[in-house]
Amino acid sequence: MSSFWEKLSDRERRLAIATAAALVVSFAFLFSYRAVTRILDLNGAIDRLESRLLACYERDARTVSVDRAYKDIATQHSSSWTEAEIHNRLRDEIYRLQLENPEVAPEKTRKLVEIPSLRQGLLKDSGAGYREYQLTIKIPSTDIYSLLIFLCRLQQSQQALRIDGLEVARPPESPLVMANIVVTRTVVDRAPEEGAEEAAPEQAPTEQAASSIFSWGGVRVEDWQGDKCALSLASESAQGGSSLKAEAKEADASCHMVHELEAEATYELTLDATATAPALLQVARDADGSAFEGVQELPGDGKTYRYRIDFTVDGDTGSKVQVRVPVVRIKEQGGVVNVDNVGLNRRAE
Repeated sequence: MSSFWEKLSDRERRLAIATAAALVVSFAFLFSYRAVTRILDLNGAIDRLESRLLACYERDARTVSVDRAYKDIATQHSSSWTEAEIHNRLRDEIYRLQLENPEVAPEKTRKLVEIPSLRQGLLKDSGAGYREYQLTIKIPSTDIYSLLIFLCRLQQSQQALRIDGLEVARPPESPLVMANIVVTRTVVDRAPEEGAEEAAPEQAPTEQAASSIFSWGGVRVEDWQGDKCALSLASESAQGGSSLKAEAKEADASCHMVHELEAEATYELTLDATATAPALLQVARDADGSAFEGVQELPGDGKTYRYRIDFTVDGDTGSKVQVRVPVVRIKEQGGVVNVDNVGLNRRAE
C-alpha cells in the first residue's frame, strides 16, 4: 500500500484524500439524516399518542353524563306501550313545551303558545323495529317569535320528535300568526334497560313526574256509563281520531267511568272537553255519588278547553275505593259534551 501511495504524484494524492473525505462526509450525513428523521417520526408518534390519551380521558370523564342522557332517552321508548299511552306521553310533552318555563309546574308559569286541544293522531307500525305516531298541533294565535321557540323545543325534545309539516298564516289586520304543525314521534320497540328509570326522579316536578293510572283517548265507548244521556264515539280528527260524545236526553244527565283507587292517595285528572250547554266536571264517590272537592264548570260555548282536577281519595290507608272519575253532568236537555284525552295520574308523595 505504501509503495502504491509513493508512486502517486502530489496531485493524485490530494485527489485521493479529497475523495476519501467526501465519502466520509457523505456517509456521516446519510446516517445523521436517517437518525434525525427517525427521531422526528418518534416525536410525532408520541404527540399523536398523547393527544389520543387526552381524548380518551375526556371521553371517560363524560361517561357519567352520557350514560345519564342515554337513560333519559331510553325511558321514552318501549315496545309494550299502547297507542293511547304513546298519545298521552306525547300530549304531556307538548303541553310541557308550550309553557314559558317547561321545567316548573304548569300552575307556576304562563304559556308560551296557546294550544286549545290535541286530538288523537295516527299510529304507523313500520315493521322494522319502530313505530311512528303522528298528530297535528293547531295554534290559533301567537307571535312569530314564540312560535319559533316552540318549534325549536319540539326539535330538541327527548321524545325523538320530528316536524313533518308546518303551515303559518297571518291575517292582514293582525301581527299575530296561526300555525298548523304536523309532529311525528318515533318510538323504538324496546324496553328501557335496567336502571333507566332511575333518571326520572331527577326531572323537574311536571305532570310527567306522576305515575300514570289510566288513559283514554277515544277508543272504547263501553268504558263509560251514562245516566239519561246517549253515549257514542264522534270522529273529529283529520287523522281519524275520535272522542266521547255525550248527549243529554233529559236535564241533569251525566256520564262517568268507574275506577278502583287507593285510599289516602292524591290523584290528578286531566282531559279535554267541549260543551254546547252548561255542564260540570267532577270526581265522585261511587258508593253514594257525592263529589270530591274541585268541581269545575264547563262554559257551554262550544270551544275546547283542557281541565285538571287534583283530589285525594278518602278511606282507610291501603284500602281500595270505587271512584267515578271523571264525571260529566249536563244541566240542559239536548246539551252535548265531547270528552277526549282523559288521563289519571297518581301524584308523587
